[in-house]
Amino acid sequence: MTVKSPCILVCELDRTTGWCFGCGRSGEEVENWLAYSDRQRDAAMAALPDRLIAMGLPPKGDRRMAEDRARAQKGVARRQNRRRKRGA
Repeated sequence: MTVKSPCILVCELDRTTGWCFGCGRSGEEVENWLAYSDRQRDAAMAALPDRLIAMGLPPKGDRRMAEDRARAQKGVARRQNRRRKRGA
């Protein structure tokens, strides 16, 4: 049995929204995806295009853009950590 999934293998959550840059799912949705019923998965998948658009990404997902966004978020976090260490 194959379970449909919107995953594009960019598994990095946006720190602001909590949604995956790759597919738009929340961490909870990713974690519980296999346990969800078809109805729950369909409902979640219906919300994904709007979530991706809200994050400034294409509604069908775009691996390259998602990877770029995830890298940028990691870079911001690293810079913030360096500043905290210097100020401590």
